[in-house]
Amino acid sequence: MNKSLADKEKLLIMLTGIYDQLEELESVLEASFSEQRVRLKKEEQGKLMKPIQKIAFVENTINKINPIYNEENPDFNPNQLSKSLKLELGY
Repeated sequence: MNKSLADKEKLLIMLTGIYDQLEELESVLEASFSEQRVRLKKEEQGKLMKPIQKIAFVENTINKINPIYNEENPDFNPNQLSKSLKLELGY
């Protein structure tokens, strides 16, 4: 009976040790993944900056070429473009 009780206590101590190790591992992994998320977010934002700058450049170029199509122009009427195209096609 004493041997059975001693084995149970030994097993309980081993399981407690494993539990403590798992808790420590969990905190280490959480910190590691947190750092990884921050790094990946910065990396993805860096990758997006170049296309965003290219799009902004193209939009500015279009607005310079065709000021009628400027979104900031409150008097913009899409029919103006089609009328001018009809005149060109009819000519």
